[in-house]
Amino acid sequence: MFKKALIILSLSSVVVVPSLATQVQGAALPTQEKATTYASNKKIRNATYGEEIWVSLTSPIPAGWVIVRTLGTQNLIRNVNGASYGTEVEVLLASPIPIGWVMVRAFRGSNVIRNVNGASYGTEVEVMLASPIPKGWVMVRAFGGSNVIRNVNGAPNGTQIEVMQASPVPEGWIIVSSGGNSKVIRKVG
Repeated sequence: MFKKALIILSLSSVVVVPSLATQVQGAALPTQEKATTYASNKKIRNATYGEEIWVSLTSPIPAGWVIVRTLGTQNLIRNVNGASYGTEVEVLLASPIPIGWVMVRAFRGSNVIRNVNGASYGTEVEVMLASPIPKGWVMVRAFGGSNVIRNVNGAPNGTQIEVMQASPVPEGWIIVSSGGNSKVIRKVG
């Protein structure tokens, strides 16, 4: 009799405990049916700037979307396509960084990214060392844990600029001289 009571008690705890865990956290995951609906290609294609969608942790993240939250087996992704210049978004460390966005600071278990698409020629931005460098931008200075990058898109032919040795050389630019911690590049085309 004691074994039977113990088995019944064990089985009831398996059934009750997961439902209590969901109540304790105060937020339930979207149901699988909803997650599938949310992650449909049509929903992704028709999403507007700022729209958020729950997807599976294993789901690829579409271009122009970032991961803003994780809960259980789901990621909450946000559409940042169409964001205005200078917009900042806090994203998880595992989030992809969209084209034309840079990492400007770390914040708890996340990074803050900034949209630099549409920046004018000569604009400078201080970025984290691990930040991607957008096309047409160069690294001009380093600080302890950061680099300063400059937009050289739209520079007139013949423009010369001193950049860090590790800086990318944009298309249409050549290296004129190199030594020490820097190199001089010139726009030729």
